[in-house]
Amino acid sequence: MTQHVWLLSPLFTGIFVTLGVVVFFQILARMLISHSGSFARPLNYLSGRLATFSVIYFSVLAIYFEIVVARYTHDLNFVDFRLLLLFYVTIYLNKRSSVTIILVSSLMRIYLWGFSSGTLLFFLFTWGLYTLILGLTSISRKLELRRIYLIGLLDVFVGGMWLLFAELKLPYFGTISTSKALYNWFSFVVMNAVLEFGITHLNAEDNYLTLLSQKATTDPLTKLSNYLAFKEEFASQYAKFYNLKTPLTMVAIDIDYFKRVNDDYGHLAGNVILKAIAKIILTETAKVPEAKAYRVGGEEFNILLPNMDLKQAGIFSHRIQDRVRYRIFTVNDEDLRITLSMGVAQLQTSDISANLFYERADQMLYHSKGQGRNQISLEPQQDKNS
Repeated sequence: MTQHVWLLSPLFTGIFVTLGVVVFFQILARMLISHSGSFARPLNYLSGRLATFSVIYFSVLAIYFEIVVARYTHDLNFVDFRLLLLFYVTIYLNKRSSVTIILVSSLMRIYLWGFSSGTLLFFLFTWGLYTLILGLTSISRKLELRRIYLIGLLDVFVGGMWLLFAELKLPYFGTISTSKALYNWFSFVVMNAVLEFGITHLNAEDNYLTLLSQKATTDPLTKLSNYLAFKEEFASQYAKFYNLKTPLTMVAIDIDYFKRVNDDYGHLAGNVILKAIAKIILTETAKVPEAKAYRVGGEEFNILLPNMDLKQAGIFSHRIQDRVRYRIFTVNDEDLRITLSMGVAQLQTSDISANLFYERADQMLYHSKGQGRNQISLEPQQDKNS
C-alpha cells in the first residue's frame, strides 16, 4: 500500500518500516554468523559471506520497492525510502556491492516500466546521486569527519531536492506543493536520524557481543584461541570431514621441561616464554590457509590443519620446531634454549568418534616425549583402503 492509504501517519509508518528493515537484516546476519561459528570475529560487511548476504538482502528490498511502485504507478510516495536505501548501501557497503544493488534495481525498473521517460529520469537521478554520495563519502573519510556530518550533508541535499521538485513541477511527479515538499523533507530527516541511530546502536551491540565472544574463546596471555574454541572447531572439522570428505591433520605440541623454567626463573619468566613461542606458532600458522592454533593447556598447544596430509603437516611442524630450538630466549638476563615435543595425526574414516583422532595425536606427542623430547612423531600412515 502507498502512504496515502496507511492508517497510521506516513512518518510513523516510515520509522517502523525503516527500523524493521535494519533489525531484520541484523537478525539474519547474526543467524549467518552463528551458523558459521564466527562470533569471535568482528562483523565485516565488506567481504566474504556477509558481503554476499548484504547484496542479496538489499537487492531483494530494491526489487520489492520497484514492484510496489509499479503496482501503484506513483514514484513520489517511495522516494524517501529509496533514497535511504541508496545512501546506506553506498556508505556502509563496498563499491562493488552497492553498484550491484543499484544495477539490480535499475534492471527491475526496465523490466516493469520499459524504457519510458520516467525510467530515464530514474537512471539519471539514481546514478547521479550515487556518484555524489561516493564523492561526499570519500571527502569525509579523507578529512576524517564524523559520520554525523555526512548524514547532515545528505539531509541538506534532500531538502534542496524536494524544494527543487516543488519548484520545477515535473510532469512525471505531478504537482508538489511547497508544504508537501517540506513535509517529505522533514520525514526523510527523521527517518534518516532513526536509521542512523538504529544502525549505530546495533553495531555497538554487535561489537560488544564480539568482544565477549573473543574474551570467552581467547587465551589472554598468548592471544591464541583457547580450549573452548578448540573444542568447537574440532567438532566442526570432524563433522566436515564426514560430510565433505575434507582432510584434517592435527599437531599436538608440548614445551619441553617447561616446569623447570617456572621453578628456576619464576612464572613471569614462564609467561615470557609462552608468549614468544605462541607468537612463532601463530606466525607459521598464518601462512597456511584455514589453519588455526590453540593454547589448550599450561604449556600445551594444538594446531588444526584442514586440507593437509601427514607429510605436509610434518614439514610444517619441523618449521615451528626449528624456529623455537634455534632461538635464544633471554629471561632474567640469562639465555635459554627451549625445545618442543610434537605429535602429528591425520583423521581417518575409521575414526568413529572425534576422540579417537584426538587420542592418536596425543599418543604421538607422548611418543616424542618418551623418545627424549625435542622430537616430532608422525603416526604411521594407514592403507588408503582401510
